[in-house]
Amino acid sequence: MAAVPAPRPSDEELGERRLATFRQILGTLPPGRLLDLGAGHGAFSKIGQELGWTVTAVDARTERMPMGDGIRWVQADARTFDVSGYDCIALLGLLYHLGLDDQRDLLRRCSGTPTILDTHHALSPWLTVDGWEGGIYQEPGSTPEELASVPTASWGNTDSFWPTRASLLRMLDEAGYRTILALEPPILPDRTFYLCL
Repeated sequence: MAAVPAPRPSDEELGERRLATFRQILGTLPPGRLLDLGAGHGAFSKIGQELGWTVTAVDARTERMPMGDGIRWVQADARTFDVSGYDCIALLGLLYHLGLDDQRDLLRRCSGTPTILDTHHALSPWLTVDGWEGGIYQEPGSTPEELASVPTASWGNTDSFWPTRASLLRMLDEAGYRTILALEPPILPDRTFYLCL
């Protein structure tokens, strides 16, 4: 008899699980200065603040940011924001919205600082780009103007790279992370959290 796959959780259930997982991981680290890159709705930044962190939340769009007191809300491109001077960096739902070169550059710049990563990855490669296996995800919208109108879409690129898990782990290693802890079981078969040290 063939195994029946578990039903996919609702978006609300996934969101709650991601928030709870982030709270658990961040709660294991001593509070300091937290950088939330690609902060979007700001819910992860608020968790950081609740746990005693001094939080800087960065996103290219501000329409979903709650702009509450106690958090430094910054409108900026996460790909070029200065990541120095922080005790932890959160890359939650950001990496899979970037192209391969931007992913590698951002991870290189973040290495040396504990990083909490929540990202999708390709379950199997359907292409190889410069030796990196994965796939291309087409962002919603085909022009920069259309992308700018979708608050959960990438900023500045219409196609994003989803590395396979093996390529993602290699990318983290090459960026300089020496310890990579993965959440098991994953959030979804193609998405999970990593604590990168």
